[in-house]
Amino acid sequence: MIGGMIFETRCAGCNTPGAAVCTTCRFALVGRPPQAAADGVQAATVFTGRARDVVLGFKYRNRRQVGRHLAGLVVNRIVAKGDHQRFDVVTWAPTSPARRRERGFDQGEVVARHVARQLGLPCRRLLDRTSGPTGAQTGRSRSQRLHGVAFAARPGIDGLRVLVIDDVVTTGATLRAAAAALSERAVGDVALYAVAATPSTVVSARRSRGAGRLASVPTGPRVRANAAA
Repeated sequence: MIGGMIFETRCAGCNTPGAAVCTTCRFALVGRPPQAAADGVQAATVFTGRARDVVLGFKYRNRRQVGRHLAGLVVNRIVAKGDHQRFDVVTWAPTSPARRRERGFDQGEVVARHVARQLGLPCRRLLDRTSGPTGAQTGRSRSQRLHGVAFAARPGIDGLRVLVIDDVVTTGATLRAAAAALSERAVGDVALYAVAATPSTVVSARRSRGAGRLASVPTGPRVRANAAA
């Protein structure tokens, strides 16, 4: 208690007092099947319903403790795909400096550090954002989301096998740009994972897969385009 006020933990999804993610919302998260999204990105769940509410609570209501739960979903997907034994380091696609200042944290970094801890891998910042929209992606057109995001990879990472983490994939442009930057440093292998994918992204991936056209991420010598199992 500080100054007569009691700070209680509330669920990021439904705002019920108690745990950071209540039992109902937790079951809703784990009950959603993982998805293959655009450009070979693997997503732990679909960005709808309770999953959407929990992710938005995490990002916009400073519920950083939720990062551990979301990371667990991603780790389950990574392990199911067999990628937990194939990579050397975990990194993330950084948000803009303005968004980091506004929220006080980078949501991708929070999830990535929990993912790394749960996998027993190091987590390093390998990317710097060099351009792109500074505001939220919500409300932007597909064309606006597909263009303007760019990263530069830090030196000294040649040959590393990298897991890249993001929170929500909409078009795949952000993670695709991250993979492209890493390829310029001649990394050995890249896999792209997100907590959630928007429904339109999942539908697009399914259609492409059904037609045999699920695109590979157009990057370096060995970038894995993880099609759904």
